[in-house]
Amino acid sequence: MEDKIQDPSSLNPLALGLLLTLASLIWVLPRRQAFSPVLIMIGLMPMGQQIVVMGLHFHLFRILLLCGLLRVVARGEFARLNWTGIDRLFVGWIGATVVMGSLSKPSTQLLINRLGDAYNALGCYFFARCVLAEFDDVVASVRALAYITLPIAAFMLVENRTSHNLLAVFGGVSEITAMRDGHLRCQGAFRHPILAGVFGATQFPLFAALWWYDRRSRKLAALAMVSSLAIIGTAHSSGGLLAFLSCLAGLALWRFRKAMPWLRWGSLAAIIGLAMVMKAPVWYLLARMSEITGGTGWHRAWLIDQAIGHFDEWWLFGTTFTAHWGPAGEVTPADPNMMDITNHYIMEGVKGGILKLGLFLAIIVACFRALGRRLSAFPAVSPDQFLVWAMGVSFFAHCLSFISANYFDQTVLVWFWLEGAIVCVAHARSTPAEARTAVPIRAVYPQFRYRVEREATAGSLPEKQY
Repeated sequence: MEDKIQDPSSLNPLALGLLLTLASLIWVLPRRQAFSPVLIMIGLMPMGQQIVVMGLHFHLFRILLLCGLLRVVARGEFARLNWTGIDRLFVGWIGATVVMGSLSKPSTQLLINRLGDAYNALGCYFFARCVLAEFDDVVASVRALAYITLPIAAFMLVENRTSHNLLAVFGGVSEITAMRDGHLRCQGAFRHPILAGVFGATQFPLFAALWWYDRRSRKLAALAMVSSLAIIGTAHSSGGLLAFLSCLAGLALWRFRKAMPWLRWGSLAAIIGLAMVMKAPVWYLLARMSEITGGTGWHRAWLIDQAIGHFDEWWLFGTTFTAHWGPAGEVTPADPNMMDITNHYIMEGVKGGILKLGLFLAIIVACFRALGRRLSAFPAVSPDQFLVWAMGVSFFAHCLSFISANYFDQTVLVWFWLEGAIVCVAHARSTPAEARTAVPIRAVYPQFRYRVEREATAGSLPEKQY
């Protein structure tokens, strides 16, 4: 559903076979695994494969989302959906995307483009919400994502060795791998190396949590973590590296989770203090960081300046013309009226004004609050609690990556899936699973082992559950 209606359909036999196979799996797999085919399509199929119907572009993942929504309706699985405040915010954000975004320059093509964005978001988010109803459903989805990460890393390692992207046969990605500063920047099925690196980095904490959660999945989780590192390394992107470092920091803070309020307020105070003493705006710290990690931090900081300086152009309905924000010639190849905006937050405002951006930020705040309430509801340290923490770490890494990358390919579907999974774990009833017999947390937290054994002796908690 893009605005380029002249593009023809492109579907080779291999892609068609994969599409039919995954569509069939959506119908026959158990409910908790029904979203896995969508994750496979996200990770392995570039957006070059599509079917165009009356000018509407249906990339293959959009067809799978349609199959998923039809399954949900046919089997009555929508009845599992427990409407929450985050769901309402999400629907409001979709409304702002379509209504406000279409008014910036009313045209049929722009409306189709905004409807395409809404279709991706609604289809992915609510499909995930309907089939991920219990805590262990989310675990199954993370396990499926771990399996999918293995071939993604394999393709990118081959690309790094040969400088040829094997997935280019499907279109949508370049066959010859790009190079910067003497290093290949592999991208796999993703439309940019930054997005590939971010994908690998943001999944790492989920796989770390899976390792602690399920003893039977330890080998898979370990391989998935190694694959994540391979994706980050072969992408050679500072954005992926920063996301990974933020994930490591977030996992390290697990021991200090009770001090998070102090850390949040301390961080805010530090930012305010830096803003008062720095000669340049505080977001120019991005430029200083890029001197260490590499990348174009100065450009990203400068882009925030441009968005603030042209606030009057986009605040109400967004805008379809930003070419004058930057130097002449800095426009996207697909649209000469738009400069390359490598900031997802700014792009939210550009596509729908301050209302769309505000609702987007409100969803983020609501998700963090939901995770915080869920964490505080656990009576003691447990694998469930650590998985919730890891989801928050992954979510934070995405939010940090939004400063340096606009999710303009299938990566945004992983974001929608994670939002749906967060709502699930925040409201689902946590029940110990048989796979939790390993008690990996006890080995790391002796106080938890003592508490469990004491309660088991008292008869309040059967030891066999752990």
